[in-house]
Amino acid sequence: MDKRPLFPLFFAIFNATLGMGIVAPFLPLYAQHFGASSAAIGLVFGVFALSRSLLLPVVGRLSDRWAKKPFIAGGLLLFSLSSLAYLLCRDVPQLIGARVLHGLAAALVMPASLAYMGELSPKGREAGHMGLFNAFFFGGLAAGPLLGGGLRDLWGMKSSFVTMGALAFLASLVTFLALPYDRPGGGPKTMVPWRSLLRRRPLLGVLLIRFCFSVGIGITWTFLPLLATGRWGLSSSHIGLLISLNVITAMLLQAPSGFLSDRLGRKGFVLVGGGATALCLYFIPWAHGFRGLLLLNLLFGISGGLSIPALMGILVEEGKDLGGIGTVMGVMVTVHSFGMFLGPIFGGLVVDRIGIGGAFQAGAALSLLGVLSFWGLYRKGQGG
Repeated sequence: MDKRPLFPLFFAIFNATLGMGIVAPFLPLYAQHFGASSAAIGLVFGVFALSRSLLLPVVGRLSDRWAKKPFIAGGLLLFSLSSLAYLLCRDVPQLIGARVLHGLAAALVMPASLAYMGELSPKGREAGHMGLFNAFFFGGLAAGPLLGGGLRDLWGMKSSFVTMGALAFLASLVTFLALPYDRPGGGPKTMVPWRSLLRRRPLLGVLLIRFCFSVGIGITWTFLPLLATGRWGLSSSHIGLLISLNVITAMLLQAPSGFLSDRLGRKGFVLVGGGATALCLYFIPWAHGFRGLLLLNLLFGISGGLSIPALMGILVEEGKDLGGIGTVMGVMVTVHSFGMFLGPIFGGLVVDRIGIGGAFQAGAALSLLGVLSFWGLYRKGQGG
């Protein structure tokens, strides 16, 4: 395995997710500064996922046809420009426009960087190397809110945008100068037909369980703060610690779990991790205060740490067989984005009908359905 691309690639993905984490948790406060209503704040968040989702499959396919490095470097440069757009906002419509630009930047970086790492991964060790990549992905997500909160407390919200822009510009420069070009021949490559993806049962199983898992994350991130404050009176600091623990635990397990799943079998890691996710979601409403939620969020992080590297390993293997890792990764990130987008909406409908506890239990049922779907499709795809 060529190790030269690892530093610039890891630096790129860490700074991309760090930038998202710096800004996102504090956007509601920034939007309120412009007099945004609750519906407008929801739209500010939603357009990021929507704009990203529309572009992701296209970027994945084009990165297969041409090269991945230009998409990564260009996306990071667009991240930097989106930070300038945030700074120049004067009202809610302009803020929505900045979020659209930010979403487009994420769509350029994510599938191309995942596919680049996938192509680097040696055969039979895909999950371990994708887990190593994911450790930097989750590391940026975990560090972002902590850095963003500190910057906002010291110098105000605009300092967060300046920091995001500076880091993204630096990462773009490092990518452009240090990341090797991934298409030495230079010519275009034939793209994978969409219908060939639908014929791969293991791939469909991974996409289904990933969608269900993302819906569960969307429900948790949206309604856990409401449940924790309304039922147990927990502070914002307690809630931030719960979510950070979830992300950090998943981050620490990515690489070791991935390498273990390469040796012991990826299917088992996906089934155990997916089943644990369903159990955690189901028991969240029954937790007894902060300690109970802390334990469940720790287990939630462990479940993601077990299942995600194994799932990524299967995706890379499928993408290599099809000859289109970028296409596969673009579809996967799109599925994840739609799950995160639909999770809060689905959860809100359930809350309105049967209460906030029902949202987590509905998410648990959907997660279990995803596990069963993956098990059935993967088993048939592997011939038993």
